[in-house]
Amino acid sequence: MGTRKNPNYLKVVAKTFHLVEAMSKARSGIRLSDLARKLGQPKATIFRILYTLQELGYVQQDPGTEMYRLSERIGWFTHGDAREMIIGAARPLMGHLLSRFEQTVNLGMMEHEKVIYVEIKEGLRSIRMAATVNTYAPLHSTALGKSLLAFLDPQEAEAILRKSLLTRFTERTITELPQMMNHLKLVRKQGFAVDNEEMEWGARCIAAPLRNAAGVPIAAISVSGSTSQVRGVQVKEIAQALVKGCREVSEQLGFSGRITPPTTEKAGPTTLKPRKLARELPEEVDELAS
Repeated sequence: MGTRKNPNYLKVVAKTFHLVEAMSKARSGIRLSDLARKLGQPKATIFRILYTLQELGYVQQDPGTEMYRLSERIGWFTHGDAREMIIGAARPLMGHLLSRFEQTVNLGMMEHEKVIYVEIKEGLRSIRMAATVNTYAPLHSTALGKSLLAFLDPQEAEAILRKSLLTRFTERTITELPQMMNHLKLVRKQGFAVDNEEMEWGARCIAAPLRNAAGVPIAAISVSGSTSQVRGVQVKEIAQALVKGCREVSEQLGFSGRITPPTTEKAGPTTLKPRKLARELPEEVDELAS
């Protein structure tokens, strides 16, 4: 073990980890002045550490309250274990979706402002997609990415999108930030996202998120296939199966249905109720039924 007198002991690293430890105990956030007082450090020093961590994506600040909190990314220091746990929980649902719809089923997570595919079950009837395990895809043009973004705090989702290139892959790709933010509101409301030839012509994908105990999206599952096969009533059936199944997997991962709404909504916990998709289907899915 190093000591503070050892030349290999870096004070700034120690201060950073002490800060992270203090913030981990303040789940609802903490102000700069309170953090500096708790750690016995000058505000200027704490600010520089916070600024650096914020730039790296490990800390977020609420512009309204000026409170700082750790982001979900900090949890990925145990990335491998977390990934295997999520894959294990998702596999039964993925197998069920594959058997029922015979289309490719994907499991993706957010990493470095992109989606990484961590598990793929190839469908018997699906066209071969470009995605393979451990490859990345954009957030804005995939159903997996949009379902992950939609259930983040809107300010966090917007910050991620501002760091990303909203590249146009087809004429249907959304490339304007205001339009994308409005689209994510629809995704959040209906509980799932649709990639309607936004990444590849002739390909359609429906996805829903997996959430942890705090209601934060930690992964998403999608069903993808050709537009000639994934259409009409089947789109609605896939959407229903994904929303129901992903909620059940989320509950296995600790999600109770009670979350703290984004800062742009009224304060207080909210109980999420499953939408009755058969009775109240969004316009986006109705358009695909024709």
